[in-house]
Amino acid sequence: MSARSNENRLGAPPTPTEVDTGFKQPSMEGDSLKFITPTEFAELPSKGHFYPPDHPLFKQEVVEIKHMTTKEEDILTSVALLKKGLALDRMLESIIVDKRIKTDNLLVGDKNALLVAARAHGYGAAYETAITCPRCDATQDYSFDLSALKIQFPSDEFMAEHEIKRTEVGTFLIPLPKTQYTIEVRFLTGRDEKKILEAQAHKKKMNFPETPASDFLRLVIVSVNDIKNATSLNDFINTLPALHSRYIKRMYEKLIPSLDMNHSFSCSVCTYEGALEVPLTADFFWSIS
Repeated sequence: MSARSNENRLGAPPTPTEVDTGFKQPSMEGDSLKFITPTEFAELPSKGHFYPPDHPLFKQEVVEIKHMTTKEEDILTSVALLKKGLALDRMLESIIVDKRIKTDNLLVGDKNALLVAARAHGYGAAYETAITCPRCDATQDYSFDLSALKIQFPSDEFMAEHEIKRTEVGTFLIPLPKTQYTIEVRFLTGRDEKKILEAQAHKKKMNFPETPASDFLRLVIVSVNDIKNATSLNDFINTLPALHSRYIKRMYEKLIPSLDMNHSFSCSVCTYEGALEVPLTADFFWSIS
């Protein structure tokens, strides 16, 4: 997350009479009472490398976003939007300056990075929430430092180690160990994320068994040994050994450009030590304090 200088937009540098958020105090001239909203440049984990040429983020390393205002708080607390699972998307689209950018067409890693940037700029980098220890189930207060999250980008060393190749269209060719199969995968977008959630909700409503691993693979796998036929890919996924399924998911998680959302955690009740992932829900924008 990199700050944009707003001196030209706001006039002189902030004085002691101005708030710490960077917002300029409202003008008192005439009947005008309007804050001038500052903006920031938020870094994209993808660096714009995995978007098609006609996408507004093609080869763009940053996105300009506005600081959150009461308008965005209204969006985040809208009961109707929360029920539909649209609150976070609507909030993001409200603060992104370039209105050509839609959350459905954002890579998931970039979308999450923008949510973190919005939260840090709006309420500060300390995210205090209640968490449950995965070992003893004790609930305790925990503070995530959002400024400490690091960007993850697929390294040449990792790809060479696993013989992974990147294609001209931004997909990746992953050889399955001890097989003759090469899997082509793509990165998920906000639209894909919605499809997964909708599929899970539908299966739950119809009392169908959940299939999260298969649903994920059907969306990320583009081809197998250059075969792209949907029926053939579906047969491949349905008979894929669990060992190889987990390998594909593990490679995908190592390749996808994103913020590393894991935080080191030590339970104050038991001796558990491990990693906790920062939860990205609508509650992410509200502190328990």
